[in-house]
Amino acid sequence: MDRAFRGWKCVIAANQGWLYNSGCKLAVGRDGFLAIRTMPLINTLNNLSCNGRGRRIGIMLAAMLAGMFSQVSAADIPPPPRERAEQLTFDPVQNRWIRAAEPVPGTENGDLDIARQWLAREDYKTARKALKKWIKNYGFDSPRYAEALYLYGTAELELGDYRAADKAYEELLNDYPGSPYAERSLSGRFRIAEQYLAGKRRKAMGGLLRIKDRDGGVEIMDDMIVNYADTPLAEQAQLAKADYYYERGEFELAEDEYARFAREFPRSRYQAKALLWSAYAALASFPGIEFDDISLLAARERFVQFLQTYPDQAQQFDVPVLLEQIANTRADKTYSIARFYERTETSQAARYYYRAIIERWPDAPAAAEARLRLTAMDANIPDTEVSLKTVDIAGSNESRPLGPGRLN
Repeated sequence: MDRAFRGWKCVIAANQGWLYNSGCKLAVGRDGFLAIRTMPLINTLNNLSCNGRGRRIGIMLAAMLAGMFSQVSAADIPPPPRERAEQLTFDPVQNRWIRAAEPVPGTENGDLDIARQWLAREDYKTARKALKKWIKNYGFDSPRYAEALYLYGTAELELGDYRAADKAYEELLNDYPGSPYAERSLSGRFRIAEQYLAGKRRKAMGGLLRIKDRDGGVEIMDDMIVNYADTPLAEQAQLAKADYYYERGEFELAEDEYARFAREFPRSRYQAKALLWSAYAALASFPGIEFDDISLLAARERFVQFLQTYPDQAQQFDVPVLLEQIANTRADKTYSIARFYERTETSQAARYYYRAIIERWPDAPAAAEARLRLTAMDANIPDTEVSLKTVDIAGSNESRPLGPGRLN
């Protein structure tokens, strides 16, 4: 049946095939037939046939309808099959939790709830697609925009696009700090920082490259420590940063970060760990007796503090043995200084350092050597006739002449 449209010279005709555009199906036949069908609508326009000017106007009309109908819903994404109640709501009348109503596609709340359901089923690609379209259609004017940002960031995080996830979380934290999703977004940023510090790669140059961004992870941790100091994640960020430096062998930075944690979080359950590992880091950063022993002194100070504060754990971690080793190393360093002065014929200074070893570390192996050297100096016995110990330098048994240093 033909039906004329006044001024358009168009008739309804038979279907001619389909061309997809947004949420609509369009087709133009060889003889000027134009067909349109919009999937989201129940009532459809089957075909439109036009000639000349009417054909051009018909195409324009179809394109306008296609653009309009493409924004009716967040996507042609149906809700996932329900196996169980994914969301419950409390009914004060019945005084119990009841199953929430099914989401209605094509509505602001319904489309977001559908995206949430796909996210709950761990179909992150479908969830991301639905959330992108929801944000495009409803935007920041929606009262649920903060929730959509959090869900979108979570989908991107699970898919490994850390940069996009961090951008969504950061926007939520900056623009909606009082949102119930702010704390969850902060946890998401912490996960992103952990992935960066672990060496996971992020997208760069529009996704053409994937690069490591450990510095980006440190920046996120620093932001949490400074701007969210009143949250539990600030404590975790401080400890994670210290662990990161220690595992990479950057012991001086690790020592500072562990010590900072011990100072700023004295009531933390990780206080003992921070104090102990700050001592380990200080000890590991000591390069050898040829060099300044400030890190060795710092390690001794922190081990002593740990021994006094946590005596049982100190025994478990052999802290007394470590303190004895530190004392022996300091004696060896002082002995090397005394030997330098003796070889340069500065006997008064050499005697001072030998006596200091005997007085301060009488049980150290270097003390026995110091007694031999004092006896030899008093008797004017040459060095070659006295058995000298070999000084262990930086893990080797090589004896080296050392320059003057300070005694602490």
